[in-house]
Amino acid sequence: MIGFDEIVANKYLPCIRDAIKSGYIDSYSIIDLESQRTEIDRRIQAASLKPRGVVYLPDAGHRVQETPQETIAAAVQRLRVPGVPTKVYIATEVRAHEAYLRFCVENHIDSLVEKPVLAPIVDGRFKPSYITKTMEELIGVAADSPAEHSVMTLSRYHQIYNQKVVASLRDRMERWEAPLTSFHLRAAGGVWNLQHEFESRDDHPYKYGYGMMMHGAYHYVDLATQILSLNAELFPERQLRLEVSAFGAFPVDQHQRLSQPIARRFQDAGARWSADSDEGFRFGETDVTSTFRLVDAATGRTVSLGTLSFEQTTPSIRDWAELPDGLYNVNGRTSSVDLEAQLSTLFSTHVHCYDIPRGISADGIDAFARVTTRANAALLPDEQYVSEESFGGLFHSDSNRQLMEHWLRGSEQRSSLASHLRPMQVTEALASSVLTPGRLISVPF
Repeated sequence: MIGFDEIVANKYLPCIRDAIKSGYIDSYSIIDLESQRTEIDRRIQAASLKPRGVVYLPDAGHRVQETPQETIAAAVQRLRVPGVPTKVYIATEVRAHEAYLRFCVENHIDSLVEKPVLAPIVDGRFKPSYITKTMEELIGVAADSPAEHSVMTLSRYHQIYNQKVVASLRDRMERWEAPLTSFHLRAAGGVWNLQHEFESRDDHPYKYGYGMMMHGAYHYVDLATQILSLNAELFPERQLRLEVSAFGAFPVDQHQRLSQPIARRFQDAGARWSADSDEGFRFGETDVTSTFRLVDAATGRTVSLGTLSFEQTTPSIRDWAELPDGLYNVNGRTSSVDLEAQLSTLFSTHVHCYDIPRGISADGIDAFARVTTRANAALLPDEQYVSEESFGGLFHSDSNRQLMEHWLRGSEQRSSLASHLRPMQVTEALASSVLTPGRLISVPF
């Protein structure tokens, strides 16, 4: 296990315990950074299931993504059990993913890497234009190996998104030979940080030069790509192309976007970075909004239109005081996901999935979903004009745990590294367009 943060300790240790009891694995070990030793030791002490071994690596600052392969190899070798196959779960900060994933791919070791797959850093700066070629290289090497490589994301085993939405759309598109013509998704999943927290806190990615696109947004880029790809499945003979244009908001914009009377209550009402300097723009984006079209490359005819928005500006239960130690939801954040997919004039499905705070605890979060469909029932007698289903007691982490359980058993088939090439290409397009606002970027589909 590379990285042992609160998410890993809270969400996945029960999966590991069950896999050990069932005989799929015999133990787990941890590799983390020397600078995190005190925190990791505290977390291990509190855990009911102790690791077999722990190795701490020297910090490399902003060059951590270039951790030498010899250092990684030595750490893994120290923790390996002779004669027992090794599996590696990569849960580091995203800028470090590539080095560990490359080690696993080149050494034929099964791996599971956290979303998003990688964030190339060149000369200390995030370089989204390197995403596709790095992904293609790693996938090419992995194709010649018996090892299996998967990616952790919530939109492959999700009770609503995958089992209700994607599956039902695929079924109807195949039966009616109807293309997806409209798709809109907005995922709001965070909270405002105080301006000084962009510089000081480690529980978000902004200070490393990337933001939403290389963080929580990836779950929904992956979901959107799965849905848009249904057109490619329906018309395999067509060469489709996604054209996307995006805009972003950054931490430097925050003082203009927050209520001043409220901001003054926690001494955060003034601009921290001057408008004529590049200081504020060294941080990654907090919000992204984009428009797209899916076009038939041969004819230039539009197949699908839509919007994709990923935002941190969602209502919160945080009052901006320092939260007590031990809270998993350290931002006190709640989320709201709203999507609609339409098959021309025949059918539409709309999903709204949102969090509901329960009580005063920042950890007391439940999720609720409502799925509404509308159909041309005169043409489609098996459909209702309008239907609605509601689901309570949902937890997004359940889908993550299912993926982890399948990976530990060796049965994970839905989230292979190769299947994440297209979502990562869309991520690259959006991140690149945000850096040059409004630039139109194309992705082969």
